[in-house]
Amino acid sequence: MQKRRFSLNKLMMILWLGAFGTYPEGLAQTVLKGKVVTEKGEAIPHATVWLGDAQGKVADEQGGFVLGELPNGSSLRISAVGFETLSTQWPAGLNEAYFTLAQSTSDLEQVVITGSFEPQSARNSVYQVRSIEAKEISKRAPMILQDVLNTQVGIRFSQDNAVGSSNMELLGMSGQNVKILIDGVPMVGRQGTSNEININQIDVNQIERVEIVEGPMSVVYGADALAGVINIITKKSSDNTWGLSVRVQEESVGSSYSPFTGDGNHQRAISGTGMVNNWNFGLGYSQNRFGGWKGDYTGRQYQWLPRNQDFANARIGLAKEAISLDYQLDFLHETVFTYGPEARLEMIDQNFVTDRWMHRLLGQWDLSSEFALSWQGGWTNYKRDSETWVSNVRTGEKYLSTAPGAQATIKYNGFSWRAMGNWSLGSKLKIQPGVDLNLENGSGERITDNEGMQDYAVFLTGEWTPNSWIQIRPGLRKANNSIYDAPGLIPSLNTKFRLAETLDLRLSYAKGFRAPSIRELYFDFFDASHSIQGNPNLKAETSDSFNGSFNWSPKIKGELKTSSVLGFFYNDVEDRIAYGQDPENIQITTLFNVENFKTAGTTLSQTFHYKGLETNLGFSYIGRYNLISEEIEDTPQMAWTPEVTANTIYQIEKWGASVSLFYKYTGELPAYQTVVDGGNVTAQEVKTDAYHWMDLTLGKELIPNLNLNLGIKNLLDVTQINSTAAGGDAHGGGSSRPIGYGRSYFLGLTYQLNK
Repeated sequence: MQKRRFSLNKLMMILWLGAFGTYPEGLAQTVLKGKVVTEKGEAIPHATVWLGDAQGKVADEQGGFVLGELPNGSSLRISAVGFETLSTQWPAGLNEAYFTLAQSTSDLEQVVITGSFEPQSARNSVYQVRSIEAKEISKRAPMILQDVLNTQVGIRFSQDNAVGSSNMELLGMSGQNVKILIDGVPMVGRQGTSNEININQIDVNQIERVEIVEGPMSVVYGADALAGVINIITKKSSDNTWGLSVRVQEESVGSSYSPFTGDGNHQRAISGTGMVNNWNFGLGYSQNRFGGWKGDYTGRQYQWLPRNQDFANARIGLAKEAISLDYQLDFLHETVFTYGPEARLEMIDQNFVTDRWMHRLLGQWDLSSEFALSWQGGWTNYKRDSETWVSNVRTGEKYLSTAPGAQATIKYNGFSWRAMGNWSLGSKLKIQPGVDLNLENGSGERITDNEGMQDYAVFLTGEWTPNSWIQIRPGLRKANNSIYDAPGLIPSLNTKFRLAETLDLRLSYAKGFRAPSIRELYFDFFDASHSIQGNPNLKAETSDSFNGSFNWSPKIKGELKTSSVLGFFYNDVEDRIAYGQDPENIQITTLFNVENFKTAGTTLSQTFHYKGLETNLGFSYIGRYNLISEEIEDTPQMAWTPEVTANTIYQIEKWGASVSLFYKYTGELPAYQTVVDGGNVTAQEVKTDAYHWMDLTLGKELIPNLNLNLGIKNLLDVTQINSTAAGGDAHGGGSSRPIGYGRSYFLGLTYQLNK
């Protein structure tokens, strides 16, 4: 390679000529130094500065920037995520200036933590995150978590009244594909033939907010996050305050009601939080009493089963400058009552009794300004008893049945531990290595002997922000499982593009998987009406998923604020686990990896804020795969259904009152089933009817710290909808599906004191 000679004389000549040629202009030019700060005077790193129509400059970590020319009267625009955009001019006669940005109210209301390196505004997250805030939760006056989630577009519920639980769908995927977390710790204890977590076994009075992340999150959260993650964040004390909350709510169940006990829906809750120096505490107890609903039934039986729930929780935490620790304990005791029909000699009843202890240990240690270690651990003991009771009509004696299979217990013990390193490699790159350990075992009369399931995984994610317009977050996960062949490397790639000051585009691809559960592997249930056997040779379901969204938050003068989110998704699932007849014994139903499944669709959310009025409109159009299309070509591959939501809150400041109206239209759900006529096999379309749902809530502050809620739930008096599908699932089918228990009225009081 030819060496280049360095000539000092030539360099001096070039510098001298350059200085001479630009000297007159240099006299007129002044270097301008600016700094972008908050209203408290704190630096805002990486703010974007536009000089007229010129290309934007990005401020450094201390909010500083330099301009090489005077604006000459042109406007200067400065923006940063979480702050209102400032349009101004450079102060006359100054070479150095500070520019203050006001925080954006709309962004402050949407601070999220799920899947993030640290708390951040929802707009700044590379994931599409929905957050249901405390204000919205309280306006719904919920008795169970389903009342909260039902407001969200793309979430659909169905009832399993035989065991008193609810089944959920997220964007066309069943609830067993949705990871349910409490403060980032996964829940354990799947039940029912749907094999999913019963979200209504969570104390709604301890919820601060709910975050929903759409799309596979398997890289960070592992198995069962194929459709997304729902993270329930609980209430905590802060800022050396003490708090006391007392809530009482009474509801009718349809037209049935008796005060405080028996018929109706009754809830009582009390909780306290406190903070002394660096220590914070919490203690709470909630009681739900649901008297059931007979519907069209007469005699002893109920269409909606009576249910008693008791929740208790305790919390202690330590927060210092470099380290934080948080221990939480939750307890649930639930009894669901099933009353048999009247009989001349003996009546047979069943109780489903659930006890769950859940311990959680969360923490973070800031080892330096660049590196922090965080962890989320949990241990759960879950027990569900199926009790059969016999009542002698003549003597009134009641005793446990001794018939074979009449009594059964299922126990789950689950341990999870996830540790992550949050490593900042400068202002543009962060990485997050992590390890994930999950241990679960099940036992009981209906669980065959097994050694449990052990799952070990390592993962690595990172977020690269080459400039203020692009965020890129790749990820990889490698897992090893003691029972089934875990999928190979699980990749993900999430991106966010700032197309304009008010418009963001998110695009992502991820591999997801759902592990077979202990129930699916080892559950055996044989009685007069069931012949179900687990399959220990199941594989994990896997998926390829594509998600995207446009987020538009236009800047409008005046008090009107609006934002739009247009989302789209496609999921392709392989080796889906489904029930089928055992080829060696057609009398037995078991599970196989036999199906492929797909979902696709679009969602639209539109929010308006104007003075005391807040409205959120939602629309979704979701398609589910028609498996029959693989055999009968002239049937459509996807069956599509629409959904519309409208949630409006009007705050009447001068009265200290509010009016909330919730509406949801759940569209007709088509499906296809095969019909055999002689030697011909054809496809027949079946449908589940559409229905409308509406709730109305009025809120009023009676005196300081005491609030009244009253209103009507199920205003349109929906109880069940028709379905033309033949048969049904293992817990009842037929031509109708339960939806609600009729128009109900409620009255609640909440006392909230903070000092």
